[in-house]
Amino acid sequence: MGQATAAYTAAATDFNDVINNFGLTLYQSGAPGQIDALGAANILPNYFYLFQPAASNDLSNTEFIMSFNHGTTNTGQGEELMREFGTRTNQSAQGGTKPRSTLADRYQLITTGDFATPLIKGNPAPTSDANNTVIPPATPNHALNPQSYANRDYRMKATMMWNFEQILGSSGLKSTGMSPFIYGNNAQSIKINSPTANYVTVNADNNNTGYLPRKFIRNYVGQDRSDGDFSWPVIRLADVYLMYAEATNELTGPQAGAIALVNKIRARGNLPALSGAKTAGYAAFFSAIEQERIVELWAEGQRAFDLRRWRTYERAWDPAGTNNGTDTRDTKNNITATYFRNASPLDYQRCYIYKIPQSERDRNPNLTQNTPWL
Repeated sequence: MGQATAAYTAAATDFNDVINNFGLTLYQSGAPGQIDALGAANILPNYFYLFQPAASNDLSNTEFIMSFNHGTTNTGQGEELMREFGTRTNQSAQGGTKPRSTLADRYQLITTGDFATPLIKGNPAPTSDANNTVIPPATPNHALNPQSYANRDYRMKATMMWNFEQILGSSGLKSTGMSPFIYGNNAQSIKINSPTANYVTVNADNNNTGYLPRKFIRNYVGQDRSDGDFSWPVIRLADVYLMYAEATNELTGPQAGAIALVNKIRARGNLPALSGAKTAGYAAFFSAIEQERIVELWAEGQRAFDLRRWRTYERAWDPAGTNNGTDTRDTKNNITATYFRNASPLDYQRCYIYKIPQSERDRNPNLTQNTPWL
């Protein structure tokens, strides 16, 4: 306990120094910016633009404390975020990264500052009228009904796409116009809600969750899928805010300064400040911090390390404690994968302690192996 207290104290001191002594600010002062109507994507929140090359390479943007630079078009050293996050519609990208359906329920309502009713999953397919115009499903609170995503944290629209959301397509470095995403309907010519509204749907041929990423995908043309010049954020000021809140919470529970920092991050999603119930004690504030880390840092390589640091893989992947693990389901309620079913304690221990590579042990015969990997 003494070592933990000393470590958290030192961490909180360092984080406080970074926050207060170097003139660093959140991108656009943490303002949420503007947001387009459901389905449209010409106006996106500031959080979206934070992950565009112009912001990441702007020296006046002090939110990126440390980042890795890349080359750009025709250098052979560009980043491949478009390739990994985009679809065939985005420069023939391959879309290896997709949000799981559980992420959608994590985005809170700007009207209440709390979670919405969990989305219903199933398969109410879109209908078509006599003009062959596609009409979105209208089942209330259904994951396939685009109206179910109204009034959500602005970071949701900036991070992910759901049914009938649009994104700029491109081919041969030229625009192909805006394309709507309809889960299971790939590269089809359709009309939406109007016999004159012609579109070609996103070609997400390997999607198995019902959602697509928007974060990291460029909303302009001229660069290929592997020729990006985004500077990858290794340390962001928002992360430092949340780590400071976590460290001080471990030491003394919720503190006014830490709560204010978490609320600054929430404000960029146009969310109200945390309610009193969410800052009433250690456990409640920890949950609020974890919630912000999930939606603020999605796909930035933080979640797995958070679960390791907190020793909470069991809680995250087997929340009922029944050893059934977690079935991941798409928006149509199909099981797409199952994790940690019938997992042994050893399976979880290996999440927390790395295996020493055999190549290293071959170089040094004095090295033993970490216990979970014996």
